[in-house]
Amino acid sequence: MHWDVGNDLHEGRLGAVVPDGRLSYEIGGMGVLVEGVSGKYPRDAVQRDHEIVDDDDVVGWRSTCRCGWLGPLWSRVASKDEERLKERRAFVPYLGFATPPLSAEVQMKEEWYHHAHERIALEQLRFAQNVLLTAELRLAEAVANSRATGLSWGSIASALGVSRQSAHARWRNSE
Repeated sequence: MHWDVGNDLHEGRLGAVVPDGRLSYEIGGMGVLVEGVSGKYPRDAVQRDHEIVDDDDVVGWRSTCRCGWLGPLWSRVASKDEERLKERRAFVPYLGFATPPLSAEVQMKEEWYHHAHERIALEQLRFAQNVLLTAELRLAEAVANSRATGLSWGSIASALGVSRQSAHARWRNSE
């Protein structure tokens, strides 16, 4: 389960949480594959630095992002009566398959999506601010160079579409 917003920094996915807190991105089948060796579970035959945890041992799920963000823990509960999606408690029967219910998965995706879009908006603000600061420095440098070549404040103001007085007030210290 991968989610994408078209940004290399933010790619989301759903991870199963095992009792010791490790995450698995390989859900279902013969168990979940987790990185690291605790000695409590059998090692994977191919990836020797991974263990296979039985699906029935999965204690919950969380959404994650490539940037390192982790969503809140969704707990796995033992009965439908205990399920409270608003409290991030989802029922999945202990039948050897630890995929969260679709309704919980949709909410986890929404949590990640909110995170990703908020971060992207902040990244856009920072980028725009850097562009603006760079442009202001270049403009001040161009004004100083223009003055150094002997251009008048009136000529500079005319080129920039501002009044002579405002040009002088803004860049008089850049000479």
